[in-house]
Amino acid sequence: MSKKLKQSSDNQSHDNLIQLLSIQTPDERQKLLQNIDSILCNILDLEPNDLPWLNPNKHEEKWEKLMKNLRLIIGKIEYESMQKERTVH
Repeated sequence: MSKKLKQSSDNQSHDNLIQLLSIQTPDERQKLLQNIDSILCNILDLEPNDLPWLNPNKHEEKWEKLMKNLRLIIGKIEYESMQKERTVH
């Protein structure tokens, strides 16, 4: 895969996560991101500084891509869960 296509794919994952968060308040966004990070650490038996967005210069490119995609997946699940908990008035 060319470097340009790879950057486009990485940006797409990040953009998708941002889009999920765009309709939430800053507090809701922060809580969701912390939940996602906590879930990733618990599932994968990681420390927070193992996450590439918290320690960007420590990790290989493939690890960063995998973790960003996992974060997007868990973010989508958490977002859907939060939507079901909300009530419409």
